[in-house]
Amino acid sequence: MAKKRFRGLFFNAVLALSLISLVPFVLVGIYFTRANSRILQHEIFQKQQTIASQLSAVVHTYFTRASEYFSVFIDLHTEFGGHSFLNQEDLDYLRQRDNSISYLALLNTSGEQLLSQGELLNPAGYKGFIPGILKSCVQARENYIGQVYFIPQRGWFLLMAFPVYESLAEKRTSGILLVEMDLRKLTQLLAKVYPLEMDAFLVNAQNEIFSHNGFPQNSSDLQVAQSQIQAVRQQLADRMTGEVTLPDGRKWLVSSVDLFLPGWRVYVAQPGNMVHKLLFGDTSHLIWGGLRLFLLMLLFVFVVSHWVIVPITHPLERLRKAALRLREGDDIIRREDVEIPHNEIGDLSEVFLEMAAGLHNRREELLLAQRQLSNSNRELEHRVQERTQELQTAMEELVKKERLATMGQMASIISHEIRNPLAVISNATRLIKMLVKPHDIKVDKQIGIIEDEIKQANSIISEVLGYARSRDLILSAIELNSYLHDILLSYPLPPGIRLEEKLEANPVRVKIDAEEMKQAIRNLITNAVEAMQNQGTLTIGVKTGEHAVCIYVADTGVGVPENIRRKIFAPFFTTKARGTGLGLAVVGKAVSRHQGKLFIRSEEGKGSCFEIYLKIYQKPGDTYYGQGS
Repeated sequence: MAKKRFRGLFFNAVLALSLISLVPFVLVGIYFTRANSRILQHEIFQKQQTIASQLSAVVHTYFTRASEYFSVFIDLHTEFGGHSFLNQEDLDYLRQRDNSISYLALLNTSGEQLLSQGELLNPAGYKGFIPGILKSCVQARENYIGQVYFIPQRGWFLLMAFPVYESLAEKRTSGILLVEMDLRKLTQLLAKVYPLEMDAFLVNAQNEIFSHNGFPQNSSDLQVAQSQIQAVRQQLADRMTGEVTLPDGRKWLVSSVDLFLPGWRVYVAQPGNMVHKLLFGDTSHLIWGGLRLFLLMLLFVFVVSHWVIVPITHPLERLRKAALRLREGDDIIRREDVEIPHNEIGDLSEVFLEMAAGLHNRREELLLAQRQLSNSNRELEHRVQERTQELQTAMEELVKKERLATMGQMASIISHEIRNPLAVISNATRLIKMLVKPHDIKVDKQIGIIEDEIKQANSIISEVLGYARSRDLILSAIELNSYLHDILLSYPLPPGIRLEEKLEANPVRVKIDAEEMKQAIRNLITNAVEAMQNQGTLTIGVKTGEHAVCIYVADTGVGVPENIRRKIFAPFFTTKARGTGLGLAVVGKAVSRHQGKLFIRSEEGKGSCFEIYLKIYQKPGDTYYGQGS
């Protein structure tokens, strides 16, 4: 135990302090000189930082008050102005109240100018600011502040924009108040708070000097200050304080503060020898005397250090490097990475190795837990997304079914109440026809019109009932070629329509509700005949693929314009003077109920082609139907 005590740091420290006790004043003097130098430099930086913060506060306060002035004006006008929107008198009033306002404009939410007052001094750059103004004022509903630019011969100007509402409760921006302000008042305010014993600069993101110690800038001063600021910004980079070297070789102690404007900074600087002047003044001879004494003792301290200091610093240095590696993320520290002497430093190294091993284990456990948590979160998000999609689909289907059911009930009631009067009118028409004189042309013509309108009304009622009523499908296997041929035979085509049948040579079967699909195909034929105005070629055809068959109805009519193709299958949408707009809606409903697909190809002036795709019905033993074209 006694042997270890005499080999420990305590014994070595006592021995080292005893050897250097002859020169404590030198070491203490040097230490305190350095400490005072650092303290003075820190205080200089703190003072400069305080001044820079005051200058920043002046700028921030100026911009904030300017913004609040216009925001309060807009709010008061919106609440108590007496009219719902800003007008030319409001712009004239604002311009007269503040002579620093060079330009006012009222814009709409698209950026177009409605009213203006004054002359816009930066028309070229103004257009480039519009997207940012619209994004801030219209989309985010926030004030737009931050475009500061220099106009030759005029000075610096600030561009701001504020959203305008028709009422304070309105959540949508109704317009934008655009303001361009002269910043001479700001430079005057800064001149009052600039320090006389320091250099201060207010610089924008492009290294342009907005203001320098509050004095006017001539060309020579501006060029020198510009080179100084470039050197300061390059050497200081992202640091707030530091010592920099100017282009002429002089050194500056510089402190800086960021402004709320992006890239803008305030720099406050003093000569780099300020610490030396404060510490020593005219007592430089004392430094040389102390330096000579220090050099005499340096050799003595060097000899003692090899015996006492090096055995301490060497293992501590290796321990410091290992600690730095641990701080940077390398938590695997081995015994050979540190030196373990037989003293207190060795004990410290042992504890450090144990701590590093424990930290490594904890980090591995944490990473494993994070991976497990991440996997669980992804799985949970995926499940929630699936359930949400299923719920949304079910809700949409339920709403659709309820709407159809309600429409069916209303259609049944309306058709019942309308068809009864129609039947009475039809019977009365027949009776009148029997009672009138024979060959009365005028009466016969009017009776014919009544009978045609009754038929038209009954047709409309039938279409509404056909679309609104919903019944279960009665599916049966149908041979498609003969099925289509029968439909064409029973459809009365006008004399001016030429029919072309392009059916498949081989039979093909589908499983459909024959009556519902027949009505859909007849509606397509009717639509084609009306599009050709009873004059043209109607083509009915079938194309088969490996698993699906296409039924197409083509005409040579006027075609369907691009802008209404997505609407023609919607219920009650029609472009005809007379019609319910349910013909193609019935087609879409029938195809959807058969789980098929419906497409339209059309070219204006040349005609349209409607295609219905259905799944081929195959029984065991059926052969391959062929490849569709």
